[in-house]
Amino acid sequence: MVHWTEHERHVLSDLWGKIHPEEIGPQALIRVLVVYPWTQRYFASFGNLSNPAAIAGNAEVIKHGKVVLVGVDKALHHLDTIKSEFTTLSKLHSDTLHVDPSNFSLLAHTLTVSVAAKLGPKVFTAEVHEVWQKFLNVVVAALSTQYY
Repeated sequence: MVHWTEHERHVLSDLWGKIHPEEIGPQALIRVLVVYPWTQRYFASFGNLSNPAAIAGNAEVIKHGKVVLVGVDKALHHLDTIKSEFTTLSKLHSDTLHVDPSNFSLLAHTLTVSVAAKLGPKVFTAEVHEVWQKFLNVVVAALSTQYY
């Protein structure tokens, strides 16, 4: 179990209050699919992913980006039980979808880039980044648990 200080909890809550999931989720997923094109193989059913414009305009990508942020929201509201909260999701990605768990780290990275770009350095300071990174590392680890 990860220990969260009251300060870290406050930082995460404050940061999450500034994030618009319907915007950031799709931006992060679009960025994953463009920057790391091999990840597109998991989204073959989404239709045209042939270029950055097609990816950015793909309704299924946008929809799934929002779904991803629903998961992040769930994790933020269950900081002390993230691993157990994500057991079913981890099994789905491992056993059914066969997603390489390294892709969770790629998505966490692009999520961080999207948040930092949107909020800027005055809000997304190094201190905030540190807490956010800790949180995303816990989420990535929770999503990866069923792989081992």
